[in-house]
Amino acid sequence: MSIDYDQYFTTSEFAKVCGVTKHTLFHYDDIGILKPEIVKENGYRYYSYKQFYTFDIIAVLKGTGTPLNEIKEYIQNQNTVHFLSMLKQKQLQLVDEQKKLERMQRLLQGAIDNTNRALYINCGEPWVEECDEEYFIAVRLSKEKGEKDHVRKVYRIFDYCDEHHLEYDFPIGSIICKGSLEEGDYDPDYYCNKINEKHNGELLYIKPKGKYLIMNHKGSYESLPASYEKLKSYIAENDLHITGNAYEYELLSYLAVGDPDKYVIQIAIQI
Repeated sequence: MSIDYDQYFTTSEFAKVCGVTKHTLFHYDDIGILKPEIVKENGYRYYSYKQFYTFDIIAVLKGTGTPLNEIKEYIQNQNTVHFLSMLKQKQLQLVDEQKKLERMQRLLQGAIDNTNRALYINCGEPWVEECDEEYFIAVRLSKEKGEKDHVRKVYRIFDYCDEHHLEYDFPIGSIICKGSLEEGDYDPDYYCNKINEKHNGELLYIKPKGKYLIMNHKGSYESLPASYEKLKSYIAENDLHITGNAYEYELLSYLAVGDPDKYVIQIAIQI
């Protein structure tokens, strides 16, 4: 019985109707997910109208983010229970992705707000402020291991926040312990990220409620010691005392400005 090839689609025709390239169909053929119904001796491929149903299954599931290997498995074992299971699984993944996007949106908005604020704030003038308790995810730094280890610690914070679905401020902040501060050692003892709510985990760090001496430092990281000395002079001149740690918040950093002398870093020392 002869085959009426007019009732079939060539690869080009099938690709055009499906809205994909011929190379996509070649790939689907290679991996066995959608093979042409007829392949002539000269290599010409032909697809039947029934194969639109298979292609539609592939397109729908691929649109939900389902990998091709899972789609192939489904096509080979197609049933309603399997179909519902796949869709429910993808629905849960989409909900998780939506939450990640919402967290990223809030993170970006926070960065926008901080950057806008940094453009108009006064720098170099200390003031005293009552601050509420705040929460951080923090990692202790080893000053002996150097900058390479510090980079690892930064990403430890990011990974931890992502693993525990914590919303955090960006960029990274720093904590200098009271003892280091009093000795004139202004290198960070901790890297930290501020989080919105208290988290009962191993990396939780609580900034106590209380009175803080605050100043906005404008300049590079290397010039921070001068601002700390200015704050310590203010403390001595006003008969105040350091009672806790110092906290650094980057308001305008390398992310937003190329010149380090234009960085804006807020310093808060518990007094």
